[in-house]
Amino acid sequence: MAARRFAGVLIVALALGSGAAAGIVRGDEPAKLASTARFDLAVDLAAGAIEQGRITTGQGSIARPNWLSEPAQGRAYTVNFPVSRLGWRSIAVELTPARDGTLTLSLMGPWEEASKGVLYRQELDWDDIRVTGAKLENGGFESSGLNGWNGNPTSVMRGGDHAAHGGGSFARTWHNQPLSAQMAVQGGRPVVIELFARAVAPAGFQEMARIPGRDTPAHRAAARFRHGANLGNGLEVPPGQTWGEHYTPTDLRLIREQGFDHARIPAGWHHYTGPGPEFRIQPEFIARVDELVSAGLDQGLSILINIHHFDDFTTDPKGQKAKFTAIWNQIAAHYVHAPEGLAFELLNEPKDAATTDVMNPIIAETIAVIRRTNPNRTIFAGPGRWNGIGELPAFKLPDDDHNIIVTVHNYDPFYFTHQSATWAGPDVKILSGVVFPGPPTTPLVLDPKLGASRGVLAWVRAYNTTPAATNPSGPHAFQGALDQAKEWSDYYGRPIHLGEFGAFTAADPGSRANYYRAVREAAAKAGFGWAIWDWKAGFRYWNQAESRPEPGLHEALFAAPTHAK
Repeated sequence: MAARRFAGVLIVALALGSGAAAGIVRGDEPAKLASTARFDLAVDLAAGAIEQGRITTGQGSIARPNWLSEPAQGRAYTVNFPVSRLGWRSIAVELTPARDGTLTLSLMGPWEEASKGVLYRQELDWDDIRVTGAKLENGGFESSGLNGWNGNPTSVMRGGDHAAHGGGSFARTWHNQPLSAQMAVQGGRPVVIELFARAVAPAGFQEMARIPGRDTPAHRAAARFRHGANLGNGLEVPPGQTWGEHYTPTDLRLIREQGFDHARIPAGWHHYTGPGPEFRIQPEFIARVDELVSAGLDQGLSILINIHHFDDFTTDPKGQKAKFTAIWNQIAAHYVHAPEGLAFELLNEPKDAATTDVMNPIIAETIAVIRRTNPNRTIFAGPGRWNGIGELPAFKLPDDDHNIIVTVHNYDPFYFTHQSATWAGPDVKILSGVVFPGPPTTPLVLDPKLGASRGVLAWVRAYNTTPAATNPSGPHAFQGALDQAKEWSDYYGRPIHLGEFGAFTAADPGSRANYYRAVREAAAKAGFGWAIWDWKAGFRYWNQAESRPEPGLHEALFAAPTHAK
């Protein structure tokens, strides 16, 4: 946090025209492929403040820089939006200064620490910056040198590994080497800024091989995993804890009768192993998993089993790798004769130290272990940061294995899907009454006594006032991520499965149905299979007490009532 706050102070200093350098460049920062672009906007004291910041076209987020003081936040916005190395991405934002003054645009890059105080060098290219409501000089970087921009004099690129978006030149930045330009603005006159950005492949970037065609074993298997439900809060719950649900073969029958074609069974195998080096899984736990796997297969469902909530592993992947691979060696051997409808998912939501870069070789090694006994078994694997779509550009799979489905998760808009969830952090537990899609008919007002963070307050302001097309509690919140996943899938020839999405039952039934319908339609358009979280727990589809689906959810997920024969 100290490094981020330091960078934020420097941004404001630059915006005020002090000429301070933005961050400390050491020259040996570890490089990483960016999945998001960032630029900052700030006005000087003469302008007083900027308000009504919103995204007018494209996908992304605009927020106050909450690492700054309250007065400085009122004069600044930070904008983030998804980018790819595969092509240029655009976004446009609008804002209005309070008085006449100077607006500074700073082209930057993501803030992400590789280690304490050391940021990843995530480079971005920028081009075709167009401004209305103010005058920007050299927005296409076609003039000699930087001409109108402040920053590294070598940042203008001509040629390289891709073409400019327009003309022959573009600019290159990263967080600690930004470019900035100043523009005179008029009080009360809206300013619209549109720009294009593209991620830069770092030196030595090893690209995963592209798979031609769409008739691989993975694509054929993906047809069996189109509409699924998670048996959440079940076998993954640690022994002795009371927040779990009990699942029986009846649940699998009901899942099939409701029209789902597969079930995902999260399992905490790691809680039930003996000591190393064998890490032998307790037969009693295997029998519990077997009961649900067999019941699902008998109903004609495809079944996906995983390792779920292995926190010791995600805290120390290298130290726990032997246990991780030993568990999968045993699972693979146990199910060696299972039908093709059973698939393995290596790890739910890698996080913390289990970054995408760390997991890539571990995934390859674990797949090799499974392939010794299950050469034709479909395997699901996903990137780090909780199977985040933004991590796909750094995700790599064995080039010669064409029976792997890539799993990603998405719970956006989080302040809607997790409202009132006490376990999900202080920001969401104070929220209630958030509808989907926004804006609400009656603005949401938070009780000051709740102590809402600046981020929540900014989100609520946008939720109350932003039009439906770009409202943060609407399809706009997840569409950009799904578009990014589809682009990646199409380029590399790897099928995508949306392994988790859902909304907590604290949301009103109509909004829940609207949300499930919107995600289902977006996933169908992208060609992704999906599995809701969850069947009958806190995000439930099935109301067990009343033996029926939650209101509107069946209609939202299935175009017409569907029943198994």
